[in-house]
Amino acid sequence: MKVVIQTVLNFEGCRGYRSGEFHVRDIDFKADANFAVSIVAYEWIQQQWRETGCRDMVIEKVTWNEENDITEDVKLISPIVRDDLPF
Repeated sequence: MKVVIQTVLNFEGCRGYRSGEFHVRDIDFKADANFAVSIVAYEWIQQQWRETGCRDMVIEKVTWNEENDITEDVKLISPIVRDDLPF
């Protein structure tokens, strides 16, 4: 499934709007469309954050297909870090 994701991010007082078309796996989209798109949006936002030099960032708005607001869903996503060290 192809979706268009729009983001409004604030990097240290500089607001920026970006839009892009992304592919979401059909099986994930059918199970929970907002969550599946939120994962893709989160990964894209992390890429944008790295491109801007890892500056302080505030996620202001995230939508997909111009009508579905997933801002809060994206803000709740955090990476899973496995603690499998022997000490």
